[in-house]
Amino acid sequence: MDLEIRHLRVLNAIADTGSITRAAASLGFTQPALTAQLQRIERVLGGSLFVRDGSGSRPTAFGAMVLAHAHGILTAHEDLMRDVRQRGPGDGDLTTVRLGSVPGPLTAVLVTTARRLLPRAEITLHTCDTEEEQLELLATGRLDFGLVVDYPEYEIPLRPGLSDALLAVDPVFVLISERHPLAARPEIPLTALADEAWLAGENKDVRMRAQFRTACRRAGFVPRRVQRLSGSVVFPLVGQGHGVALAHPLVTEREGVVVRPLTGDPMGVRQRLVWAADSPLAEHAPALHDTLTKGYWAEVQRAGVYWEWLEGRGLLPTHQHP
Repeated sequence: MDLEIRHLRVLNAIADTGSITRAAASLGFTQPALTAQLQRIERVLGGSLFVRDGSGSRPTAFGAMVLAHAHGILTAHEDLMRDVRQRGPGDGDLTTVRLGSVPGPLTAVLVTTARRLLPRAEITLHTCDTEEEQLELLATGRLDFGLVVDYPEYEIPLRPGLSDALLAVDPVFVLISERHPLAARPEIPLTALADEAWLAGENKDVRMRAQFRTACRRAGFVPRRVQRLSGSVVFPLVGQGHGVALAHPLVTEREGVVVRPLTGDPMGVRQRLVWAADSPLAEHAPALHDTLTKGYWAEVQRAGVYWEWLEGRGLLPTHQHP
């Protein structure tokens, strides 16, 4: 791992707040995620940077030296990004629009939408491991727009300087084998899946996991087994009856696998378009959001099961009916 600006910001936040817990809150991380990040940074640098005790976290002598350099680098980087943003694209022609997303059902729609809206620009996509990483790249000017996903009760706070527009709040559905006894039901109670093995992709989103644990606890059970696998094998394993899996409602059914709503909507997922408020591209945010919203509804209609679920509840906007 190479040391990056985002790593220096982590060190600076811990030093400024005097606490890993407070630093995590200010950066939009969970405390375990920030602790793991700090440990990776210390391994790269070859020494402990902070001492933790009852009063919080304070720099070691080695850490103080690193922080002195980090402060200078961060100041120079912020000056550079401010000057770049103030200048803008120069001749008025867009050259590159940098998009970000944790891979999901609307990632391709985001790229298609941006290319349709800004045909003169080169559109690039950076896929992120976590939403925290994506927000860091947006806040430091390394991405222009991001499709950020979080969960009701487990929302990710925006960092200063970022703006957002809500795209959708969707329920979480479940994937089960078409031969499963529950597959014939139009919706499935979470409690009916208490004894199932849960198959999950290698998603690093701790908020999604927390929401799942909370939903199971409220339903009165602890998941029997949760196995994390490569996303490419989840569908085949579900189809062959080896377990069930959570799914975004825009996921399309595949051979041997059906998508079903969960009774009472115990889990949800929220999607937002996020951008830097002072970016020279910020003026395009309303149009991008409007076009992306239309693309979202086109995906809903193609999803079939979700369209029918919304229609049955009277939740389709009038202008979206075919």
